[in-house]
Amino acid sequence: MRPLIGIPCRTGVRGANAEKPVYYSNQSYTHAVESAGGVPILIPIMNDYDNLRSLLSRLDGLLLSGGIDVHPSTYKEEAIAAVEETDPALDKLELHLARWAYQEDIPTLGICRGMQLMNVSRGGTLYQDLDSLYENGLRHANWHLPRNQTIHSVSVAPDSKMYQILSADTVLVNSLHHQAVKKLGDGIIASGLAEDGIIELLEFPERTFMLATQCHPEELYRDNPTWSRLFRSFVEASIDKMSQQVGVVSHVWSASA
Repeated sequence: MRPLIGIPCRTGVRGANAEKPVYYSNQSYTHAVESAGGVPILIPIMNDYDNLRSLLSRLDGLLLSGGIDVHPSTYKEEAIAAVEETDPALDKLELHLARWAYQEDIPTLGICRGMQLMNVSRGGTLYQDLDSLYENGLRHANWHLPRNQTIHSVSVAPDSKMYQILSADTVLVNSLHHQAVKKLGDGIIASGLAEDGIIELLEFPERTFMLATQCHPEELYRDNPTWSRLFRSFVEASIDKMSQQVGVVSHVWSASA
């Protein structure tokens, strides 16, 4: 059996007159998970979180993907003018998921917004807009370029889990964001920095597998084995979690037989 990896959906509209509300996710996330041996499961924004609990009990891993801005109210700040599209319902869902994953030690991979959200879930803060709030920084918002184009390097901390997985002390990354981690949340360490000092990799050392990247490895893994290793490691951790859960169910079944 392959592990089930949950991926929260964004909200949007489709149709000639934008009259059809939809939930969706970029295909690259699902393909990256599938290529590494996992089964991606899209998580919609539900009205009743009791229903969500029924789904979470079946998941072996969680991928928090990129997307729109995390609203500053989630880390007790007023939004500045440079904050772009936000979605309070999505923030609520993903904060719930991140805290659940931390509590239950569910293998989790955060990407871009997902990394920022994971940090906020543990009391961390963000730069609301790097161009206006971070002096002498690189250009991190390169939305006009192909999504798989690498822009700058990231130095990887040699004593980190990221280093063990990526097998490199420096990696090249794409850069498609204008917000970034500012103050680290409780129990989180920075395991990779951009050339200008912005945190690009982070991890939760007290958890089995809770790692995050500011870049978008789902756009890079096909051409760069460094990033395919990250997805494989994520899925392998989810397989281990699945095996533990099967073991618990088997033990309970045997005891009740």
